[in-house]
Amino acid sequence: MIIAVGGGKGGTGKTVIAVNLAVYLANRNHKVALVDLDVDNPCTYTLLKADLRIVSHVYSFKPKIIEDKCSLCGKCVENCPLHALVLIPGKKLLFIETLCEGCGNCIIVCPQQAIVEGRSLLGKIMAGEYNNLKLVVGELKPGERKSDEVIDATLNYALKVFNNYDYIILDIPPGTGRGVYQAFKPADLIVAVTEPTMLGLHDLIKLSKLIYSMKKKWIAVINKYGLPGGIYSKLKAFLEDKGVKYLLVPYDLNLVKAYMNGKTVIMEYPETESSKAIINLGEKIEKGEF
Repeated sequence: MIIAVGGGKGGTGKTVIAVNLAVYLANRNHKVALVDLDVDNPCTYTLLKADLRIVSHVYSFKPKIIEDKCSLCGKCVENCPLHALVLIPGKKLLFIETLCEGCGNCIIVCPQQAIVEGRSLLGKIMAGEYNNLKLVVGELKPGERKSDEVIDATLNYALKVFNNYDYIILDIPPGTGRGVYQAFKPADLIVAVTEPTMLGLHDLIKLSKLIYSMKKKWIAVINKYGLPGGIYSKLKAFLEDKGVKYLLVPYDLNLVKAYMNGKTVIMEYPETESSKAIINLGEKIEKGEF
């Protein structure tokens, strides 16, 4: 079963839910893999104190210009949709790597075959383990923008390596962009983690539109439940109107303490209300109640 843990906005606690859920299921003797697809800021491994090793690098296409062949005709410049190629008439063809998205149009249109395929390092895929829990982490190279390609590569690696596992838990980046869409595609269940704020509700509504467009099964987790001033009635009204099951994870200083110390709350403080709520989520998933 593939479970994608996402959230419309950052800071709702999706990584905490994903990591603790994965640890719970692994402790129940299931074969579990946790896959960190939040490649701009991966942090699952910090909660598990896992040592990671690089298993693969992720590369992207970039044009390599053979200046001796280039006639400076400007065809590649005319057909570059993001203006990553700039022609200085009669002098030089310039390539601005940070603007290139690797479409390859320049290779196709060049009449002199003066552009060939090169590659640029985008990021890396790392692997490790915590007890009997397997961990895969994608990380974007600092300064790069193509997070979607690193997400795709990390996801494909994990699905290939762990295709016979009982559970694959995907920690999804915030938002509703292409990377999130790609990560949701293989999911059997989406766990949408939200918080009791107007912004949390706003982004949950946006996320739900993506989920419905993909015809995916989903549940919601209202994290930080009990914070003063929370919009609990509005959140519940939205979810009940949509017929979506939801669970409550109480705001708990022990969870905060565990997070600050780089630990999982279900292992450090198993008797607290937040820990019991996450365990309840895991039990319901095991029983197939979602």
